[in-house]
Amino acid sequence: MCGIYGFAGFNEDGLLHRMGKAIVHRGPDGEGSYMAPNGAAFHMGVQRLSIIDLQGGWQPIYNEDQSIAICYNGETYNYLELREQLEKKGHQFRTHSDTEAIVHAYEEWGIEGALRRMNGMFAFCLYDGNKQEFYLGRDRCGQKPLYYHHANGRFLFASEVKALLQSRHVNAEPNLAAIDPYLTLRNVPEPQTMFKRIFKLSVGHFLRYRLSDASLSIHRYWEVPLLDVRTAKYKSDAEYLEALESLFYDCVKLCMRSDVPVGAYLSSGVDSSLTVAAMMKYSSNINTYSIGFDSPVDETPAARETAKFLGTKHHEIICRPEDFDLLPEIVWHMDRPVGDALLIAFYKLAQGAAKDLKVVLGGEGADEAFAGYSFQGVICKVEKMRRLIPGITSLASLGVAALPHKLLNKFFTFPADLGSQGKKRVVEFLRLYRRRDLNHNFNALRTLWSQDERRDIYADSLKTQAREDWMANENEKDKDGPFLDRLLKLQYGEWLQDWALIRQDKNTMAHSLEYRLPYLDHRLIELAFTMPAHLKINQGTDKYIERKLADKIFPPHIARRTKIPFYLPVEYFLDQPQFKNLVADTLNEEAIRKRGYFDPKKVTSLLLRMRTTREFVFCKQVVSLLILELWHRVFVDRTIRFGLGY
Repeated sequence: MCGIYGFAGFNEDGLLHRMGKAIVHRGPDGEGSYMAPNGAAFHMGVQRLSIIDLQGGWQPIYNEDQSIAICYNGETYNYLELREQLEKKGHQFRTHSDTEAIVHAYEEWGIEGALRRMNGMFAFCLYDGNKQEFYLGRDRCGQKPLYYHHANGRFLFASEVKALLQSRHVNAEPNLAAIDPYLTLRNVPEPQTMFKRIFKLSVGHFLRYRLSDASLSIHRYWEVPLLDVRTAKYKSDAEYLEALESLFYDCVKLCMRSDVPVGAYLSSGVDSSLTVAAMMKYSSNINTYSIGFDSPVDETPAARETAKFLGTKHHEIICRPEDFDLLPEIVWHMDRPVGDALLIAFYKLAQGAAKDLKVVLGGEGADEAFAGYSFQGVICKVEKMRRLIPGITSLASLGVAALPHKLLNKFFTFPADLGSQGKKRVVEFLRLYRRRDLNHNFNALRTLWSQDERRDIYADSLKTQAREDWMANENEKDKDGPFLDRLLKLQYGEWLQDWALIRQDKNTMAHSLEYRLPYLDHRLIELAFTMPAHLKINQGTDKYIERKLADKIFPPHIARRTKIPFYLPVEYFLDQPQFKNLVADTLNEEAIRKRGYFDPKKVTSLLLRMRTTREFVFCKQVVSLLILELWHRVFVDRTIRFGLGY
């Protein structure tokens, strides 16, 4: 719920109002503002989406003497339990809002103590008038974004970058150092953004800002815990399954706390299927939503079957070629380039659900905790081979290079043909496996462009950007953890928040829809990281313990469905005029030359390969370049405008 924003260290007429209007879609039900008393240069505001305490939960919310104020985005699911504890300690509540619990929790336990006790998704600003300082806090997994700018004694923050750009002191300048990470990962890992001098508060962190000297400090309060393989003691499989079942139902129950109806996204996968099944335990009236593409990789028939089995009121939304016309507006909502055509599907899905509801639950986060991606299994198999037979990875790379690329499809649960470029990625991954640390291998297997290929496509002025020193090595303290868990933990440092969650938050909030994720309850994550590897990947079965839980609810053909990654099949849209026109407009030689980042001839060659081979890697490469260009036109050139000029 909500969008927050504010600034400190200066005054600018009308700025707070403009910041709110720029992100009114995040909270169209009302607005609130706060100006610090006694001449302190601090202002904050909120656009509210009413979910809990519809009549009394207006923000900002204060403590008893109004010396502490908060503007809050998100939900603290365990607010009733916190409230009970705090009332026993003498705190007095004026509302029934979850937000008020945070104010009193801060009074009682301090900022870090409050954050450690909060269970939810959130980004907030809490101002302490007695100390003349404020705190920005962000949830453990990054479900809610929070951006800031700090320069020349001025500080601004907001849920979306477009609110920061309302100030005359903040310019939309491209961050050239972010282009290589973007091309590698199709996103820009936090705390960097594609904007120069605009940063993202990292997940599981809080920021403290003192007005007296305009100083800030950033602190981590949570990270994924790893066991030490030398001392790890595991419970029985039955005990883990019992613990998972009990905790998962509690996570879903907490996520359903709301004063408005709650629905769910439903795909063909076990994650969302289990979520909806658990919801049905607490409500017999659940609306579910799935999206399809009218293509051979459409999940809607399987989702429809699951919905019928569970007895939900099911809705299907179809993404069509003409929906590519929505992409510029979607990029505006995203604030940042995320190189994936699936943004269109997320936008359409949220648009459809928002016609009926304000809150939906989803299944994101399960793959990261329980190993549901095919690349996780591939890396684990390669590591096992490497330990058994030193040097095997180099030999394996030669063998894979000699195989027809279609054989590789058997090792990846991906609905499209990996093609020659996909095979090239795998060969390079194997060839260089021993030279890289785990994080670099993780990125090498999922990147669209190798370092050499990035260097080849760059214009001469950017060729030196193609390096990998921006890519962090695995933390040394994690190397005593179980191998699979070390791999899974890496996803909580970039993949989850900068790839999976940001696509959902920005597209749901574009339609004033709140998206809640039971699998990102930190208690569930911490439980998953106490489990042995065979409960996650077991003889080729992914998310093994999740599927054991699903066996108790669903017939085998639903519980044991092979995971089909959710992706928009661009290869089926190549010949449609909407896609062709968008590519022709954004990636023609003149546009590429004018932007100055890439070699126009190389981009033209890429477009030809995409059209002639229809390989999914080439399609994805083109889409990532297309979205980067749209981002520039919306935010830097301002030749495409939405909202307050952005």
